[in-house]
Amino acid sequence: MRVIIFIISILFIGITNSQIPNLDRSDRLDVLTWNIEWFGDANNGPLNEQTQLNNAVNIINSTNCDIIGLCEISSISYWNSLLNSCSNYSGVISTWSQTQKTALLFKKSEYKLVYSKHILDNYEYEFGGGRLPLEVCLVSNNKNNSIDTLRVWVIHMKANTGSSSSKITAYNRRYDASILLKSHLASFGSDNKGLVIGDWNDDFDQSILSGYNTPYGNWLKDTNFTVATYSLTVNGDRSTAGYPNMIDHIVANAGLKGTCVIDSSSVLYANNWISGFSNNTSDHYPVYAKFRNERKPINTVSTLKKSQGSIYRDQSGRWFLNGNDISNCIASIYLIDGRKIYSGKIEKFENRYGNQVFLLKISDKIYRIIKI
Repeated sequence: MRVIIFIISILFIGITNSQIPNLDRSDRLDVLTWNIEWFGDANNGPLNEQTQLNNAVNIINSTNCDIIGLCEISSISYWNSLLNSCSNYSGVISTWSQTQKTALLFKKSEYKLVYSKHILDNYEYEFGGGRLPLEVCLVSNNKNNSIDTLRVWVIHMKANTGSSSSKITAYNRRYDASILLKSHLASFGSDNKGLVIGDWNDDFDQSILSGYNTPYGNWLKDTNFTVATYSLTVNGDRSTAGYPNMIDHIVANAGLKGTCVIDSSSVLYANNWISGFSNNTSDHYPVYAKFRNERKPINTVSTLKKSQGSIYRDQSGRWFLNGNDISNCIASIYLIDGRKIYSGKIEKFENRYGNQVFLLKISDKIYRIIKI
């Protein structure tokens, strides 16, 4: 009888594992962010730490993402066990005194570590009472990867807890922290490729604090940033089991603009794979987004000498080259890395890529378009 039960258990586990999607693709950067509730803490969160570890390992290895940001890693021994059980990954973890640490996993085959450190050390109060952003710089091992150097900031903002006045104070701390972090990222310039991932503890359409605007409005208004997971907010998804909002997000900076695969983000509702997930693993679901990272040459375009000329688009949508209307001309338009994104009449082109710089080919000439 025990043998039969054991066989049935093995079959059940196999079915469960098969339902967890493998999200990895060689031609893109697959990114996951996940708050593993009080991971490894015997006094908080899920009651059985070994079950929590087993489920976390299962999800991480099965989804097989390139970059994984983690929050609330609360036991170094369980963190080490996680690393040992996820042999495809290297990882770094914050070294602050806060129990709920942030960490980053990255594929050994794809990236190697340049450095990791805390930033904005003078602003512990704003960042959740000591949960300073973890900054990690990685360099690609793959010469075909266009995202050659990548910086990732893993964050865990101040939670919306306590009395009404405490929640207002927490909101102000998130607001101030968002300004500080955004300013820090801006210091790297527009060529830096970077991601901000983690538990923002608030949403991007409006605040989870009733009657308040989102504390991250400055990120939304700045076209140098792309909230890759914003569509999840619009669609009414949730990133936690107990609340109806998206508070875990993935944001790309200027260097990754145009690489986010449109509508690629998703919440991985792990309760569909793991029975009792919100009780035995985490009260947060993993959140996912993908980015194009394959380096593709321009081919014939790259061999052509860039032509001089002034190209602009007026308020009515008409295109002009050196003062001449070219709206009805047939052209090909490329991203700056050489990927062809449009062919046809110029007037029909719509900028859905977030970029401000393109290459435009008319006949045998190439023009550089800026801020269209």
